[in-house]
Amino acid sequence: MTDARRRRLAKNEALFRDVNERVEEIATGHGEPEIVEFLCECVDVECLRRVELSVDVYERIRSDPAQFFVTPGHERPDVEDVIEEEPGYVVVRKHPDTRPLVEDRDGRTD
Repeated sequence: MTDARRRRLAKNEALFRDVNERVEEIATGHGEPEIVEFLCECVDVECLRRVELSVDVYERIRSDPAQFFVTPGHERPDVEDVIEEEPGYVVVRKHPDTRPLVEDRDGRTD
């Protein structure tokens, strides 16, 4: 895979994470919801699948800027490893060569 393709895939996932940050902000701004419906953070910019997570689970996954959650089957082994499988979602971590691309876009580490 070319570096340009790796960058594009990482940028796609980071875009969905940015959207989900806003989803969490809105949801928690109206109290502490039990479950929030987030967008799948896969590399497919046309994916509109939803993943239901508690805010605590979202924060745990989000605590590592190289981690993302995707719907089962949306994993990309060429750029990420599956580190956790749960009913309804899979947690992936970017490979070391693509990790800096998503960490640079992480608004929480600025």
